[in-house]
Amino acid sequence: MRPVVAPARPSAYTAVRGSLRRWPVGCLCAVLCLAGCAFVAFEFAAVVRVFPDLALLAFVLLLFTVVVGKAALARVRPFRDPPRAWAWSGVAWGATAATACALVANDGLQSIWAKTAGVGFGSRWGAALTAPLNEELLKFSGVVLIALVARRLIRGPLDGFFLGAFTGLGFQAVENWTYAMNAILAGGGVNGVTEVTQSFTTRVLLTGLGSHWAMSAVAGTGAGVLFAHSDRPVRRRLVPAAACVLTAMGMHALFDAPVLDSAGGLAVKVAVNFLVAVGFCLVLRHRARRRARAFLESAETPIGVELLTRRSRRRALERVAPGHRAVAAARAASYLDIVEERAANGDAPERAPDMNIITK
Repeated sequence: MRPVVAPARPSAYTAVRGSLRRWPVGCLCAVLCLAGCAFVAFEFAAVVRVFPDLALLAFVLLLFTVVVGKAALARVRPFRDPPRAWAWSGVAWGATAATACALVANDGLQSIWAKTAGVGFGSRWGAALTAPLNEELLKFSGVVLIALVARRLIRGPLDGFFLGAFTGLGFQAVENWTYAMNAILAGGGVNGVTEVTQSFTTRVLLTGLGSHWAMSAVAGTGAGVLFAHSDRPVRRRLVPAAACVLTAMGMHALFDAPVLDSAGGLAVKVAVNFLVAVGFCLVLRHRARRRARAFLESAETPIGVELLTRRSRRRALERVAPGHRAVAAARAASYLDIVEERAANGDAPERAPDMNIITK
């Protein structure tokens, strides 16, 4: 008789579910995101009322940035795309709570630099000293809160890297929108379309590769170190986690520093930040794939190596009878929980999905 595969339990990876103890943290995240959205809307309500068409154009470009950036990051992630709720939670935090708090904190810190070191110093170095401190910590705090809510989804540095990247992407998109709104206001809307497109070209097309997504991805790696599913003592995780956050701050300080002000210098800054983030990603991807392949090729698992990549899984599913593909796909998603846990830490999950084959 044809073997009948037992239905697999829903993959823990594909649903963001926290325990009851984590509900307060989830509610706090939601409240802060809603408050941040309301604050940003209030701050720019007057500009939007006066120039609604330009605000809409800037918002469409914002959505384009988020959709393309999210899709690109999801495809770069090894094994499979992240769950949508998980990724969009990071985008939402960066776009709302982190951005709103940064708008307030930036003004406060800029005033402190001007009062303590002089107006000239504050105007020249204020951005390089302000943004790395408050913006990186605000984005990082969102990664930590989401990790607390969805504890099973942050299994190691690689998960933290991508959650940080999604958070930075949301921040980057809305910050670009606020810059466009300020440019419209400064110019009185006379050349509004030009100002919006120039802002998008400069902050997305020219410098976007080395902007907030890259910085937050590096900082998020530190959160992945802190919340990794391993027996490593927390005190031994603090130093590498702090190093990741400090590296992100250094990237941000370089980006905003009043040095290398020429077009070539700006290109160097973008390239440095982009290469640092890519370096983190390549190292983490290589380590994850190496561990996953070693596990799949070992004698301790009946799972085949075709589970390793999207293409090999797609080809394997094409060989399954159409009536059984949905069950096979669900089973593969459950097996991927084991593979990704091994890839992150070299350990099997506490609750492995059902791998039994029932035959008649």
